[in-house]
Amino acid sequence: MRLSFAIRSTRTRVAGFMVILFMAAFGVSGLATWLALTAPVEESTQARLLRESSQVTGLYSAHPRSEAVRLIATREKRPTGYNFLITDPAGRRLDGDLPERAYPDGMVTFKWTGAPVGVGDDDDVRMRVLTVRMPDGVRISLGEDLERSRQLQVSFLRTFILTSGAALFIALAVGLSYVTRILRRIELIAATADAVSAGEIGLRAPVRPPERRDDIDHLAIAMNGMLDEIERLLVSVRQVSDDVAHDLRTPLAHLRQRVEVALAGLPDIDAYRQALNGAVEKIDDVLATFEALLRIGQLEAGANLATFQPVDIAEVARAVAEAFRPSAEDAGHELSVVSPRPEIIQAERSLITQMIANFVENALIHTPKGTTIELRVERIGPVVRLIVDDDGPGVSPAERAQIFRRFYRVDRSRTTPGSGLGLSLAAAVAHAHGADIRAEDASPGLRIVVDFPAPAA
Repeated sequence: MRLSFAIRSTRTRVAGFMVILFMAAFGVSGLATWLALTAPVEESTQARLLRESSQVTGLYSAHPRSEAVRLIATREKRPTGYNFLITDPAGRRLDGDLPERAYPDGMVTFKWTGAPVGVGDDDDVRMRVLTVRMPDGVRISLGEDLERSRQLQVSFLRTFILTSGAALFIALAVGLSYVTRILRRIELIAATADAVSAGEIGLRAPVRPPERRDDIDHLAIAMNGMLDEIERLLVSVRQVSDDVAHDLRTPLAHLRQRVEVALAGLPDIDAYRQALNGAVEKIDDVLATFEALLRIGQLEAGANLATFQPVDIAEVARAVAEAFRPSAEDAGHELSVVSPRPEIIQAERSLITQMIANFVENALIHTPKGTTIELRVERIGPVVRLIVDDDGPGVSPAERAQIFRRFYRVDRSRTTPGSGLGLSLAAAVAHAHGADIRAEDASPGLRIVVDFPAPAA
């Protein structure tokens, strides 16, 4: 079972593939070397025979036949000489040690069976023979055994086998080492995923320094980013659950108190009606809270994205300001809009309207009488910017980072109406539109900035 698993493992398969690929390349290079070595040897043999034939035929042409035969025999019987055969026009041997046979003119290769001692290492010797016919009909044949070529081939083959074995061992060792290192890193990523699944949500896959990163590091970075987002969502869900439990406890306790007071008193239709009306108000508050949470969840899940159309956000800002102007005047606030020209974004109009309305309503509720609230829409490079300014008391830097959280309320706003979801819903709308939202110091007051991506020209 363990052997079967080892054979099927990625480490073995990848290492085997690398070895096969390496050996195939080694074999191709060996074949090319074989051809590169043997071909010149063959050509060298032929060249030597041609040079010697030129010398011998020169001797024959310069002397009478008998003298020429003697000179050729003396030359070729030297240690450095060649095997030779000289025959007369009738084919009778005049001199030489090559077997007597009819050699065709030109170059020919044949096997010399029963070669005499001193010719080759075996009884059967492969010979390369060059035969030249002289003008008087005499034939001069020169031969050289191909033993040197064979020895070179055998030597090369022996060396190739030895080096192939060494190369196979090295390739296998290097392949296994390299693949083991890669798989060990992949196993660390898999172990991280298993640990996170087991509950260690804060664990992350190891990543090497930037100058040493490769594809596996990019995979680990992508997985870590996914785990960061999962952890953020889990923390957000946990925080929402806690906030819902905390913030709904008060209205539900008030609802119970109203009902208990009504039940504890004397039977009175008006008292019952008043208690029920109060209960309906508290239930409406609870339902509004759940509706806002549901809306935020839908936006974060990508709802309404398919309904985006070109929307003039400057015109929407003016419409919202007109709708809230009577309330602002009644509260002693000044509400104005600065939008020198139309600014088009891709959006869902009702969501943009709700977002701006939440900004204005938040400013009206949480700023004192006499506060000026200004809506401004402008194009800045690649973004369309919506700014909501007020000159009220503002928000501390520590709280500015928290005001877009669900149910978050600054300390001085605990007694004012609201659920703490208005800015959270506005932030969800902004993120659903791919916009960046942030809170800044207006010196004095609070500034909300939303940067929408401007459509391509």
